[in-house]
Amino acid sequence: MSRYFYYHVIYVGLINVMLFVPWTLVQHRFDGAVSAMAIAVVLGTFVAYATTSLYLRFPQKSLPDILNSLLPRWLALTINLLASTLWILAGILVIYSYSATIQQFFNPDMNPYLFLLLMTAAGVWGASRCTRSVQFAQEIMLLISAPLIIMILFKAVFNPWLDWDAIRVTAGYIRTPPSFVSLCAATFVFAGYNTLAVFNRLLPQGTQIRYRWIIPLFCTFFLLVSFFVPIGFHGTVGVAQYLYIWSVTADSMIMEYGFVYRVLYIFLLLYTALSLMFAMNTWHTAMEFLKACRPKYKPDPDEYPTPKINWLINIGFAALTFAYAIWTNEQRNQLVNQFWLIARTFSDITSVVLLSFLVWKTTRRRRSQIPSDAAAPES
Repeated sequence: MSRYFYYHVIYVGLINVMLFVPWTLVQHRFDGAVSAMAIAVVLGTFVAYATTSLYLRFPQKSLPDILNSLLPRWLALTINLLASTLWILAGILVIYSYSATIQQFFNPDMNPYLFLLLMTAAGVWGASRCTRSVQFAQEIMLLISAPLIIMILFKAVFNPWLDWDAIRVTAGYIRTPPSFVSLCAATFVFAGYNTLAVFNRLLPQGTQIRYRWIIPLFCTFFLLVSFFVPIGFHGTVGVAQYLYIWSVTADSMIMEYGFVYRVLYIFLLLYTALSLMFAMNTWHTAMEFLKACRPKYKPDPDEYPTPKINWLINIGFAALTFAYAIWTNEQRNQLVNQFWLIARTFSDITSVVLLSFLVWKTTRRRRSQIPSDAAAPES
């Protein structure tokens, strides 16, 4: 079962390309992005280890279940609503950013809301399924797309057109103090552990997540490649001129495999699956947080048939996506992305502190019950 946890780690590390993480780091390449990445490797690994260890102390329980059982009702309700807001916004940002990318590189004259409609419809259908179905669908989609995406990343690293001098110049700024925004952006690559907030329900009692050294290994690779490869292709100065950095970078590569020549087309096709996977997971998680706000909430990871409430909540998410698309533009979207990255970082650290407190509270409660349970047979 622990393999499903690593699926989340890998797809979140890959999806950072679509969330303006490389763009944010590139904007700070001379004023702290490199040192921020170095700190993010340590900080992200520590938070990932701590979060997974804490969730394993609550087997078959999601974060909403833990909060509802151990915190006052008003406090649990507040945290659930705040968490759902972050998860909803994550799905909206990925769907909007990817839809805008498709329009720019495939057909600039296309109606901007047409592909957005297709993406939101697929996201609504996927996110409304039960938790176990979402996990199985994620496994299939990731096993199909991840190997090809990783192959493209390795092709980029070993590309003869990659300018290693530009990479060395940028890496020389590692002694520059990190900027806060770039640190928040860099730590997102390690954030796959956050999906345990709901999918921890599917981990049975006694589950051990082994080989957690995979987290810093894979995520550090994704982080370094997503930042340094565009610089190697476009130069230390020219790289800042692009908004969709990795789409332009993919279009700078070619393949000689039959009819496949431009890497951009297969790259965007693969990221269609990855973006839908991300939207499905984030909206499903947000839906579970919202459902946990109901007084008579009963968690069920295998609910069938799909309840109407699932459809209604996710259709609401789709409506919010269209409202965001109408309101935003490129500049506003960049600011919202940076705001979300900062808010997510604070949320991750707060979750570690909160879960540590709840573990201590649970341990203390169990110890206080042991004497009374032991004295019962004697009486």
